[in-house]
Amino acid sequence: MISRLFMLGLRYPAPVLFALIAVTLFAMAGIPRLQVDTSFDSLIPADDPDRVVYQRVMEEFGSDNKIVIYVGDDDLWTPARLAALDRMQRELQGVEDVTRVESLFSLRTIEGIQGRVDSQPLMADVPRTVEEAVRVRERALANPLYPGNFLSRDGRVTAVIVSIDDANNRPDFNEAVYTDIESLLERHRTDFSDLFQVGAPRIHNELTTSLFEDFRILGPLSAVVLVLAILLFLRSGMAGMLPLVTSGLTIIWTFGMLGWTGVPLNILSAMIPALIVVIGSTEDTHIMAAYFRGLKEGVADSRRTAVSYLARHTGLPLILTVITTSLGFASNLFSNIGLIQQFAIAASFAMVMNGVITLLAAPMLLAWFGPKERPLDLDDAASSRLPDRIVRLFRISQDRAPLHTLAITGLLCVFFIYHASQLQVTNDPLSYFPSHRPLIQETNRIHRDLAGVRVFYVTLDAGTERAFMEPRSIARLAEIQRFMERQGAFDLTTSLADHLALVNREFRGEFGELALPETRQLVAQYLLFFHRSDLESYVSHDFSKANIVVRHNIGDSHLLNRYVAELQDVVEHIAGSDFRATIVGENLMINRAAESLMIAQVKALGLLLVLIFLIMSAMFTSFKGGAIALIPAIIPIAVIFGIMGLLGIPLNPGTAMVAVISVGIAIDGTIHLLARYNELCRRTSDYVSAVHAAVKEEATPLIVSSLALALGFGTLLFSNFTIIAQFGALAAATMVFSVIANLLITPIIMTRIRLIGLYQILALSVDREALDRTILFDGMSGYQRRKAVLISELSDFSAGELLVEQDTIGRSMYLILSGEVEVVRRDPTGDRTLATLKPGQVFGEIGFIREALRTADVRAVSKVSTLRFDYDRMQADLKFFPNIVAKLNFNICRILGERLADMVEQAKR
Repeated sequence: MISRLFMLGLRYPAPVLFALIAVTLFAMAGIPRLQVDTSFDSLIPADDPDRVVYQRVMEEFGSDNKIVIYVGDDDLWTPARLAALDRMQRELQGVEDVTRVESLFSLRTIEGIQGRVDSQPLMADVPRTVEEAVRVRERALANPLYPGNFLSRDGRVTAVIVSIDDANNRPDFNEAVYTDIESLLERHRTDFSDLFQVGAPRIHNELTTSLFEDFRILGPLSAVVLVLAILLFLRSGMAGMLPLVTSGLTIIWTFGMLGWTGVPLNILSAMIPALIVVIGSTEDTHIMAAYFRGLKEGVADSRRTAVSYLARHTGLPLILTVITTSLGFASNLFSNIGLIQQFAIAASFAMVMNGVITLLAAPMLLAWFGPKERPLDLDDAASSRLPDRIVRLFRISQDRAPLHTLAITGLLCVFFIYHASQLQVTNDPLSYFPSHRPLIQETNRIHRDLAGVRVFYVTLDAGTERAFMEPRSIARLAEIQRFMERQGAFDLTTSLADHLALVNREFRGEFGELALPETRQLVAQYLLFFHRSDLESYVSHDFSKANIVVRHNIGDSHLLNRYVAELQDVVEHIAGSDFRATIVGENLMINRAAESLMIAQVKALGLLLVLIFLIMSAMFTSFKGGAIALIPAIIPIAVIFGIMGLLGIPLNPGTAMVAVISVGIAIDGTIHLLARYNELCRRTSDYVSAVHAAVKEEATPLIVSSLALALGFGTLLFSNFTIIAQFGALAAATMVFSVIANLLITPIIMTRIRLIGLYQILALSVDREALDRTILFDGMSGYQRRKAVLISELSDFSAGELLVEQDTIGRSMYLILSGEVEVVRRDPTGDRTLATLKPGQVFGEIGFIREALRTADVRAVSKVSTLRFDYDRMQADLKFFPNIVAKLNFNICRILGERLADMVEQAKR
């Protein structure tokens, strides 16, 4: 059935070609509808309970979506520079979606002068002289609320903080805000030495720009690398062109589907074209290798014969590989992070479609345009060929020390699994970029000169009005801030307590330093020195809620989550039962999603391994087959995760997918090895030789496809995103480790097992009447009979050919499936025909039971098909298929018993 499906394109070329063209045109029409999503919202789980709390806090205290504009100049405190700053601030206030602009010109100072306290703007107007400007600078630096927040401690740098709000839910909100502010800053760049912005709009813009740059680079680069790798090993232009055709159609179909269904592109989508090209090439490589073998075994100039051969030998492995690879990508749907879910939908669809396109198009293209001669002898063992050198090198340990090889491999896996336990997780958007990017360098510069651009809130809710006019309530804010200072993790914390402490200091001089007002009356009096706009980020209008604004520059999710968890415990303890405490922030939700990322990937990997185990167990009718198929996939995963732990490479949305994706891909080589091994076992009883032959035949396509995969994944190193580059490097290494496991470890295990493919059982075509007539299969179900047939050797003989020769020793027994044979005894007086045997009859059972000379010749009267049961092979199969071999042995005893009874009857006569 699978072979017929594979030959569909040849049997119905016009309808298949029409269907391919029609679907391609339909998909192309959907590509213009593609959407791009680089929002932070896709990094936060949809079911995160903090979303509602976050939204409520943002409505109360203002959005944490702020842009920090860095203004640096050695001559900042001069009338000219300050005038330019004033003009820039006024222009920023006119930008659409900007709700507030805070700068040196919007700040107020509270100063104690000659026994009284004044509250006034830091600068009511632009200073006219340098001396005035310097005095303003000194006043600003003397205010503890401003250094590190709006002003660097050396006074050279100031910050303009812009609050933005997407009130109209514009899809292009971030792009529009970034463009408007950037064009404004461009006009003022000549006014200052350093001028740049950092905030969510810029991050979104750089994500989008980098995404499209990756699309332009990664796909074509991976195609070039892939074609060169295939040409180098297979030396066939068609072998290089086939994956380009199938992957090209797959890319169109995939992005067309995304356009029609509304699934957006995100930063992970940038590697989909490269993945399609790279992963899709693996089956194309195996198809070309089988096609070349078909040219050798079939008629030399018959393309159709070669296609028919590859359909029989690669059809099932192709379908299994498509299933396992698609499952590898689809398992990422377990993640509750939208970024990964969107990628999983696109990638798993791409893998399925690539399989469908390959199934329909590859046989048709090869039959029309395929080479007529083998460009390379795949069975040649010349020492100059890399695959054969690798196989011979591995054979040394396989033959001389197989158990030691397995033991050493096991110990290495334990070593790497131990180090994998030290893996850390991160999900911070800025960690997606390499450290040399201007965005990262400028973010670090703001952190160094001012405070980190990442913001979160610590909120206390008393539930009663005017609660935060009470000194003891305000003291709790200060206590929380002192704890955060002791943590040493966060750059800056600001609250209502800081503002009141400032006024208290100015009233009392040095005696009031860092002290809070002791009475409610003092608090009420001090609050009169502030405008409502000064406090709106720190206390609600009814004073029932208070807020601590925290700025930091921690990009390590694991570290940040640890600090926040520690802070959460302390805040709840300080708040007690009187207050409801919350710690919220968009960056906190994003980083907290890293923990769910780890859990989701463990679940996905576990489920994927179970599914593959069950599928492979069913395909090879043995749990051993399922376990063996997983070994070459599990070993590379253990090694890769161990390397990540050793090198400190974090688990992020990119690297987290290496395991599940690599499992689905790595299983491909194992499927082909096991399938070929099963085929060879039908022809020989020497299972060790069958293993070596299977490895030798599959080594070239396996190594070529693995190296092509490694090189293709390696092209992802040129991505603009660190997480994609890390994924590419780790996936490439996984492919190398996978081929080593397949060629070194899998053969050692294969020599100790015997598998029967479910497809072989179902597809077996044997004369049922012959099986029904023979005693040999008596008492067996149809399934057991088919399995018994498959553990024997199927042999065909031409008319006149000798099956058994008299006076020779043989330990084989034969069951005739079709045709007739005659039993002839050669005597000095002449030849005597003793019997003519027909389908269902057995001969050679005496030689099978004990080593003895054959007593007669058995010659084919017509074309004969037989099942050959070899004694040594049956003894070896006893441990693999005990029930079936036991029944065969019992029925052989019945045959011998009946033969003995007939001889006794004849003797009596």
